[in-house]
Amino acid sequence: MLAFALTNYDGKVVGVVQLINGPDAAGHTRPFDRAQAELILPFNRVVGAAVERADLLERIGRQNERLRQRNRKLRAQSIEIAALKDATEEAFQLSIELLARAAEIHDEGTGNHIVRVSEYSWFIARTLALPEPFCAEIRYSAQLHDVGKMAVDQAVLKKRGRLGESERLEMNNHTLYGERILEQSDRLKMAAEIALAHHEKWDGTGYPHGLAGEDIPLSARITQLADIYDALRSERPYKPAFDHATTRRIILEGDDRLDAKGHFDPRIIEAFADTHADFDRIWVEMHDS
Repeated sequence: MLAFALTNYDGKVVGVVQLINGPDAAGHTRPFDRAQAELILPFNRVVGAAVERADLLERIGRQNERLRQRNRKLRAQSIEIAALKDATEEAFQLSIELLARAAEIHDEGTGNHIVRVSEYSWFIARTLALPEPFCAEIRYSAQLHDVGKMAVDQAVLKKRGRLGESERLEMNNHTLYGERILEQSDRLKMAAEIALAHHEKWDGTGYPHGLAGEDIPLSARITQLADIYDALRSERPYKPAFDHATTRRIILEGDDRLDAKGHFDPRIIEAFADTHADFDRIWVEMHDS
């Protein structure tokens, strides 16, 4: 019998080989001679490496199967998570719309005002080639621009006719109330800045803080124009509904109540001037039924 260790390339023993000679014709044992041993022994590392490689391949195969099973499980979980995410996002968007409509409930005849303001704002953002995440966020955030009116004194909200000084101050405070309502949510940070600043003016004469120029958040500057366009197109107790041509002229040239140059960001005015027909299209498509 000839026995020798199988070693890998690092010299580590990975197995043992036993070679046994059978008897000769006369039944006598045939020993291995030294020449045979010297011929066989050099193969120990080759065979040892092959054994080790086979063992590694088997372990790799088992690991790969575990990984395949894990991936199948992860794919199933991903589908479930995606479905849950979609449902959560749908619930989030519905909650925003309901909150926005709750803030508008005191305004008779506004109908789809909040929806149109969101669409105008999204359209302006796209026209300005702003990043897609910004465009998507302003599309749902802009509709919350007047959410602070929920906290305004109802007697002031429902008053017909001109407001007194203290009443006007209370009405203006809807910007501050809106920010307080929205600022606690990370998903509504843009909505909060819009609610606070959409009545600021480019020349610094707006409210509540008299911000000017680019100190006013871009989202608020965009929503401001969208809100004013829709307000001019809509009938109010204090004004008739204007057609698109009249509304365009007021926004671009101003009137006795609106100073176009002092009111709006010039870049946004330029975008409106170039694409104003699309505002009319949105108005027609989303007009109150």
